[in-house]
Amino acid sequence: MFDDLKAKYELARAYQANQAQTIIGAGIIGIAILIIILVYSQVQEALPTPTSAKLSGASTNVTSTFAASMELAPVILIVLVASVILLVVNRFR
Repeated sequence: MFDDLKAKYELARAYQANQAQTIIGAGIIGIAILIIILVYSQVQEALPTPTSAKLSGASTNVTSTFAASMELAPVILIVLVASVILLVVNRFR
């Protein structure tokens, strides 16, 4: 009887630890995304305006690629939140 209760207690603690790790991971990813955007913005502002058409085109391509990759950031956070929700729902089973 006590072994069964102990096993359930350890399982509940494991779920709580996983849930906390997921929330911390989502926070870290969110902060990292903000820092990346800030650093990129500061670097982009510090660079002089390109004089040649090739350099200007390259700069535009880099900026558009960075913007396209940042469109995936909310998707990553949504997946992490969904995993937290699944962990909570799974605890009620």
